[in-house]
Amino acid sequence: MGSTATTEPASSAADASLPEGAEVGEYRVETAIGKGGFGSVYRAVHPLIGKQVAIKVLAHRYSADPAIVSRFQAEAKAVNQISHRNIIDIFSFGQLPDGRSYYVMELLDGEPLDRVIERGPIALASALPILRALARALDAAHAKGIAHRDLKPENVFLARDPDGATYPKLLDFGIAKLLAPEEDVRHHTGTGVPIGTPTYMSPEQCRGRDVDHRTDIYSFGVMTYRVLTGEYPFAGDFMELMMKHMGDEPVPPSQHVPSLPATVDAAVAWMMSKDREQRPPTLVAAVAALDPGAPVTGARAARPSVAPRDRAAFAATMMPEHKRSRAPWLVALGLVLAAAGGLAWYFTRPDAPVPVPAAVVAAPVAVPVAVPVAVPAAVPVPVPVPAAVAIPTAVAAKPTQHVKPARPTLLPKAPPSDDDRGAIIHLSHDSFTK
Repeated sequence: MGSTATTEPASSAADASLPEGAEVGEYRVETAIGKGGFGSVYRAVHPLIGKQVAIKVLAHRYSADPAIVSRFQAEAKAVNQISHRNIIDIFSFGQLPDGRSYYVMELLDGEPLDRVIERGPIALASALPILRALARALDAAHAKGIAHRDLKPENVFLARDPDGATYPKLLDFGIAKLLAPEEDVRHHTGTGVPIGTPTYMSPEQCRGRDVDHRTDIYSFGVMTYRVLTGEYPFAGDFMELMMKHMGDEPVPPSQHVPSLPATVDAAVAWMMSKDREQRPPTLVAAVAALDPGAPVTGARAARPSVAPRDRAAFAATMMPEHKRSRAPWLVALGLVLAAAGGLAWYFTRPDAPVPVPAAVVAAPVAVPVAVPVAVPAAVPVPVPVPAAVAIPTAVAAKPTQHVKPARPTLLPKAPPSDDDRGAIIHLSHDSFTK
């Protein structure tokens, strides 16, 4: 065991668990109660007044990064700005002798929400009080200009008070974004870098765009889906999840749990709208829409049923904005070209009317003299004669209307005599010169 310890990196040795009795600020460590990627959590007690607390210690490799330490401090600042019963209370901050940063928060008795869901979905009647309390807490954070950006059941703790009643506590504002301009500059995440847990990320997070409180509304919808069904709305690897969040619609929750009312399907779809402008104005309003006993009014009543997006619609969402701005003009040009093509086809089809200019109608037309063709009597050659010119002589005096009639069925006729040809040529000449 000793030889193994000597081969560990310096950072791992520095991240060794704090022993029982170690002093952290005014508190004395009792035991470790949790460990994650960013650090460890310990139960500690104040030696004079006996107050029990939880101490979160940031891992050494992160404590050496000023940007991460700044965000760690921002979490404490954000939580204290909100000061809500359903958000974990942080009341002290400091640094250990080995350089690791820590903060002190209230100690809770209970279990994380994700462990409860692992045992099965939560009934709607039991889930509504939990979701309603979390909605009020997040709306309070949004009112202070703070977005959590990493909502998931793992960051919700179901605490028990001394009477045994359960109430939720929202944890881990570690990647919370302070929406005030000066804080945004100090804790800016590079453009194009998605931040959050992929299973719960909003479409705008997946694209690495700037986010606001509406990203929490989307993630809250995903979390609600998981709480009520025990299932995730989308599954896959990292890239598949991001593509589905950006382009797919989830299966309605009631298809997993048939007992769920239609109000749940509509409310979850409302929260998980791809367009953040179409999401609920507040999370309190979203949770109210889940309740089947609530009146159906406002945006919830007007929301249409959601169908899966086709690939063209998804491609439009992925098109750069400078190209999307030209899209309406391209559509209009396409319609004009289609109309022009339709007109061209109409006037060039075999039975289309041929417009004749007035100047051509008024001008005399030189008609060549017909040359008699000797045809042997034994081999009759049918010569089709258009019905438009083979008309009785008595009608020839009437003005000719230059509207081409429907094409008749042509039947073979006997060859005309020389006199007939002369009459036909004479009538054709008269019809163009009148």
